[in-house]
Amino acid sequence: MRNKKMFFIMSSTLVFGILTGCGTGAAPKGSAEGPKKEPPTQNEIAASFHATIETKAVNNKMIINYKVKNLSGKTQKLTFPNGLEADYIVSDLNGKKVKQYSDEVMATQAIKELELESNQEIVKEFTFSDIPNGHYRIEVFLTAKEEKAKVVTDLIVKNSFSKGTGVLVGQMDPHTIEIKMEGEKVAIQLTVDAIKQLPSLKEGEQVSFLYIENENGQKLLQKFVLEKE
Repeated sequence: MRNKKMFFIMSSTLVFGILTGCGTGAAPKGSAEGPKKEPPTQNEIAASFHATIETKAVNNKMIINYKVKNLSGKTQKLTFPNGLEADYIVSDLNGKKVKQYSDEVMATQAIKELELESNQEIVKEFTFSDIPNGHYRIEVFLTAKEEKAKVVTDLIVKNSFSKGTGVLVGQMDPHTIEIKMEGEKVAIQLTVDAIKQLPSLKEGEQVSFLYIENENGQKLLQKFVLEKE
């Protein structure tokens, strides 16, 4: 009888311990609200878009083709602060900015929203002809709040303009000026764009300019490179 009583007490204690353990165990984090969905990482966002860039030289111009494709499998919303959906920056190998698209174009101030469906592309083409021959770096990117899709690559400019410097001696006729280069006076013809810049220059001052040279050695000045540029 005594053994049965002790067995009953031990059994009750064991059951009580099991119930206590079940009741006081720590609940998994987030169990009260359900699993929490973490925001996507930057790598996950970047993987949703695939950006490519293609550069090619045509005559004296460089053409930049930039494409961004939505690979996320769903529609992505992009918000642009103005009418400029994409921009580029050209820098020399020391990192100094040579040219930026948004510095030279006018853009509307209205906010623009775009819904890019799955596998749909944004395609942009940029053309410029005022960078002299040389080795540069170019980065092209979206201006959207949600995604930049930046691409950076080397840019080799060939068969473009050469850069020259010298002292402006004076104007010989409406289309020709004389510049002293390396101690020698050289007659250089002007394009329409260069003629428009002449009023901002003074005789006797040092000038920088972009030019091409024909088979006969005659130089054609494309534009003056002003300090503010």
